[in-house]
Amino acid sequence: MNLKLILWGSLLALTIVACKNAQKTTPAPDSAQQGSAQEVDPTFWRASHVITEEQPDSAYTYQVKKAPRRVEVPWDKLPRPNSSRRAFMATGWWYPMMAFQPSDTTVHHNFLGKWLKFREDQTFDILVKGQVVETGHWNFDDDKMIVYIACQDPYFNNSWAVQERGFRMVWKGNTEINVTGIQVRMDNSPTPPPVGN
Repeated sequence: MNLKLILWGSLLALTIVACKNAQKTTPAPDSAQQGSAQEVDPTFWRASHVITEEQPDSAYTYQVKKAPRRVEVPWDKLPRPNSSRRAFMATGWWYPMMAFQPSDTTVHHNFLGKWLKFREDQTFDILVKGQVVETGHWNFDDDKMIVYIACQDPYFNNSWAVQERGFRMVWKGNTEINVTGIQVRMDNSPTPPPVGN
């Protein structure tokens, strides 16, 4: 009986000591650490959109319907594209056939209906219903196969990795400055865009 009492007493003493040590090693959050954790700017994440609220454990259905964040496109920091690239881009009118992004399955609505007319002087127009709505600048890095589009339109303004086949290009949003994950199929038309409607 005394042995059982001694063992129970030892177990109780060890439990109390372990709990006190656990409390000592757990740092108390101070207000300075909490403030800096809340002030962290989410734009450092290499992602199209940063989701900060908690999500339930369920199938992924979260959709973010907002424009990509603005980036400064260094179109003027690269050498001028060669004459054949300038001629290729300036041939006809380019229009998005479809666009896709996993976190915004309706992103194509922000591309469809817009036409791009590139010029050899590295400027381009965005046309909607046959009317120029904006003018910007472009450049192309043939070694890396990246097109640089600088304009106010938040969906086009970026650098895009390019895959091309004839007069069809797929622009992919996975470059050094483009983290949108958007993919846009750009087709070429020898005829100008329709006017109206």
